Amino acid sequence: MSFILRALSLVRHSAASLIFFLSATFATAAPVHVDLPTVMRLAGANNDEIQLARARHTETLAESKLAWQRFWPSLTLGAGYRRTDGNVQDIAGAVFDVSKQQYTVGPNLMIDWSPGDMYYSALAAKQRALAAEQLAEKARRDIVTQATGRYYDLLATEASLAIIEDDLRLTQDYEKQIGGAVEAGTAFRADLLRVKTQVSREKLAIRQHEEKRDLAAAALAEILRLPADTALRPAKADLVPVRMLDRRTGVATLISQAKQHRPEMKAASAVNTAAAWERERARVAPMIPNVQAGYGVGGLGGGFNGEMGNFDETQNVYIGLGWKIGPGGLFDKQRKVIASAQEEAANLQSAQVKAAIGREVVEAAAKAQSAHDQIGINDEAVSAAQEMVKLAKERQASQLGVVLEYLLAREELTRAKQSRVLAVTRFNQAQHELKRAVGK
Repeated sequence: MSFILRALSLVRHSAASLIFFLSATFATAAPVHVDLPTVMRLAGANNDEIQLARARHTETLAESKLAWQRFWPSLTLGAGYRRTDGNVQDIAGAVFDVSKQQYTVGPNLMIDWSPGDMYYSALAAKQRALAAEQLAEKARRDIVTQATGRYYDLLATEASLAIIEDDLRLTQDYEKQIGGAVEAGTAFRADLLRVKTQVSREKLAIRQHEEKRDLAAAALAEILRLPADTALRPAKADLVPVRMLDRRTGVATLISQAKQHRPEMKAASAVNTAAAWERERARVAPMIPNVQAGYGVGGLGGGFNGEMGNFDETQNVYIGLGWKIGPGGLFDKQRKVIASAQEEAANLQSAQVKAAIGREVVEAAAKAQSAHDQIGINDEAVSAAQEMVKLAKERQASQLGVVLEYLLAREELTRAKQSRVLAVTRFNQAQHELKRAVGK
């Protein structure tokens, strides 16, 4: 466990250095380009939800250690003074007037154990600490996956914007050509107006995509806990399909791997074990006697009236065993019923987690396969649209076609390219979701 804490400390230290470097860069107004590895590192180190989960793990780990430390006896060191004036009663029953005082100095060693409760509660606390550790890892993976998804949303919007901007440049060049033809009397003014309308439409699309890009950048900055006005820009190199898992692996195998590696399953298993120990605690602990013991050593002095002498060493020893009867002890049936119900609830929750994991794996695998197939379909659409643009341009040059046909062909090519960009980013996003669903 200490190794894990040291590793987390090292990760936080490295992430802090990275965050400091990026913060200095973000101070400028210029757009900041980030790639996927940087996003994943920042998301895994600079998110308060992850820090909260780690804090809960630290708390449960301390509780687990404290549960075992309760087996140590308590030691007190001090001094005391007592004075009595007036009537007192002796062992035989006689009442008489007295004036006396005493003082003590020395340490006392005390033991007040309920061994059964202490042992089983310590075992249960250890399992709860393991569950909290796995839930902290789950929180980290969830945040990283969410940040990855927002990064690909930004990447898709930026790439689509670049496609429209490139198309706008070509359309503006075509506008100049048609304008020259209109002046030469070889083209109609209506054709020039169609091209001008297309230019305005593409400028509007660019502005809309700029808005989407800014919104996607703000969403990514939020999860990375960066300033909201940080102008994040994705790396173009990430716009390629990347397969992270073997395509030949079947869904059943992926589900089996997920049940072994997902931190949620490990956490649920630890919770089940903790509930089982609590049930054993309710059943066995009351039959184990409580132990009380004490040992004191030091000095005792005092006497009648104001006498302060007679100081000499003294020792006290006490040992006792006992069983508690009633609530929390022997014959407490309701405690056993509660512990059994809690164990059953933990088992049911574990089954729910297992079912949810299976669904997530199936969904992620279906998304990944669908996105992969869409990439191939879009490749065909892009090739067909490029050929259509080429033919329309040739027909326009030979006066066999019209300007509208060429513009429509260009629109089809732009849509096909945008659709392919979306398919690639969805495929990569689905690959990350599938990797997280499998627990890798």
